[in-house]
Amino acid sequence: MSRFLRISATMLLLAVVAVVFSACGGSDQQSAAPAAPSATSTSKAAISTNKPESLIGTVISPTDESPKDFRSSLASNRPVVVLFYMTGTTDDNQVRSSIQSLQNRYKGNVDFYVYLYTDAEGYGDLASLLKVDSPPSVIMINKHRQVQRAWSGFVDEKSLEQGVSEIMRG
Repeated sequence: MSRFLRISATMLLLAVVAVVFSACGGSDQQSAAPAAPSATSTSKAAISTNKPESLIGTVISPTDESPKDFRSSLASNRPVVVLFYMTGTTDDNQVRSSIQSLQNRYKGNVDFYVYLYTDAEGYGDLASLLKVDSPPSVIMINKHRQVQRAWSGFVDEKSLEQGVSEIMRG
C-alpha cells in the first residue's frame, strides 16, 4: 500500500473514532443521581421538555415533600434561586461559586437554596418538581411563584446576576 493510502486510511479511521466518541458523550454522573419522574420516555420531545427551562412562566406549587424552608419562601412571596450541583466538576464548581457570590450580595432580598444533587433526602421532591435531571441546574422563581429564568449546565455569573435582578422586579 502506498504511503498516501496508509495516511489517508489512518486519517479516516481517526475521524470515525472521533465521531463515535463524541456521539457517546455523557458520563456516569447522571446514573448516580436520582431519576426525574417523567424521564421514562426517550423521545427527543420528552427530553427537551424535561428540563428546568421548560418551566419558564409556570407557577410552582410545592408539595408536603418539598423542603419546608423553600415552601416558606414561596408562601412569603419572596424571590427564590435554587441550585442543584454535583461535586468535583468544573461547571458545577463555577456555577456554585457564582451563586455563593450572589447570595452574599442579595442576602435579605432573595432566598437561595443550594442542594447537592446526589443528596435527595436533603431536597425531597424539589428536583422532580423543577424538572432537574442533570446538574448544574439553576432555577429562579419570582415573588409570584413563577419560574422566570432557568438554566441546565454552565451559566456565567453575569447572566445569573441579571436573572436575580429580574426576579426581584418580579
